[in-house]
Amino acid sequence: MISGLAHERLTSPKIGEMIEKLKSANGELSDAEKANVREMSRDFDRATKVPQELVEELSRQESLAHDVWTRAREQADYSMFAPELEKLVALTKKLADAYGYEGTPLNALIEGFEPGATVDSLTKLFDEVKAVTVPLTEKVIASPVKAKFDFQKNKFAAEKQKAFGETLIEKIGFDKQAGRLDTSIHPFCSGGLGDVRLTTRYNEHAPQQAIFGIIHEMGHGLYEQGVAPETYGTPLSEALSYGLHESQSRMWENYIGRSLPFWMHFYPSLKQQFDKELAGMSAEDWVLTVNHVERSLVRVEADELTYDLHIILRFEIERDLFAGLISVSDLPAVWNKKIEAYLGITPPNDGKEGVMQDVHWAGGSFGYFPSYSVGNIAAGQLWKKMNSDMPNMSKQIESGNFGEILSWLREHVHQLGRRYTRDELLKKATGKPLETEGYLTYLTEKFGSLYKL
Repeated sequence: MISGLAHERLTSPKIGEMIEKLKSANGELSDAEKANVREMSRDFDRATKVPQELVEELSRQESLAHDVWTRAREQADYSMFAPELEKLVALTKKLADAYGYEGTPLNALIEGFEPGATVDSLTKLFDEVKAVTVPLTEKVIASPVKAKFDFQKNKFAAEKQKAFGETLIEKIGFDKQAGRLDTSIHPFCSGGLGDVRLTTRYNEHAPQQAIFGIIHEMGHGLYEQGVAPETYGTPLSEALSYGLHESQSRMWENYIGRSLPFWMHFYPSLKQQFDKELAGMSAEDWVLTVNHVERSLVRVEADELTYDLHIILRFEIERDLFAGLISVSDLPAVWNKKIEAYLGITPPNDGKEGVMQDVHWAGGSFGYFPSYSVGNIAAGQLWKKMNSDMPNMSKQIESGNFGEILSWLREHVHQLGRRYTRDELLKKATGKPLETEGYLTYLTEKFGSLYKL
């Protein structure tokens, strides 16, 4: 009902009339106002293509499917979930038909998360990523260099982890007068300018999970706090795409947060909190440990190097499912075959470690997964340009000075909202549309150095 009411408000003829009036006054508008009208018109046109009954039916089926998925996942029984997923896929295909598309229905769905992206463009990017990360993973795993520390042998008190996290985000530049850090079952960032909520979860035998969860969500939060106040409530205060938002969290978590310069600054503070627990562990040992690479079954626990392979296999399954090349009943077998090919490992079941581990498909979010890897790729491109513009960036990080980095991101990403397309924004910031070169160079150099390849 609520989904239907929201759709009814968004698609009201009055909204269309106001947009048309603004379009006719185009000559009187500033460039920023023109961008707002363009994006509001895009949202309106896309929404009005979808019948309200379909919006309500999809919302209802998503709720039913989520409930069944929860139980089926726990019991690792895909046969329980498959009928509900079948209905959800059929409805989602109707949604794609309503939007309209060229090539494949998945293009219409991807457009909702990554405007301008297509199955073909993403396949090209992801094939380039696979070509580097699959063999690089094999080399890293075969390397004699290994992490020397086992977190499981000690207990890292949750309240101390939280205290460290609070200090860390404040030092980096998260405004705690306009946001806060709390605890939840799954880490997330929500809210907007003036009230940004970060959450994480604490594992007392794996402190790195909360620490990097906090840094990741802080990256999202810094984006939200970087909105130009005068644009708040308009498309110019909204993220351009899910992938671009993810580029900020992945950059802070991995490019900065898992680097040696970062921990040369913060490790002494961490040791103050956990002196006994980290006895005998140097900053270099810590960095190697938190960049440990392994064959893993679960996406949310995957390391930085293998993470994209988890995303790519999901994208390829969605691509083939919506192209009619595979059916819902094929998913477990296809999943197992792909993860074996890319990571050399096979799930013991279809539940928490297999095809039902993610909530996305149960919630109807087909086309969402590519945004995670688009974020990684965009972060690599921005990172390369930032290093060019700030040759002493590593020294700034090591000294705990993040002001210039944050200012660069505010100017080139945060304050622009939806003013440009993704490729327009990246071309203005880096000189090129989205490409993998910066990201793959970063991965090769980082893990080659860490593992002495």
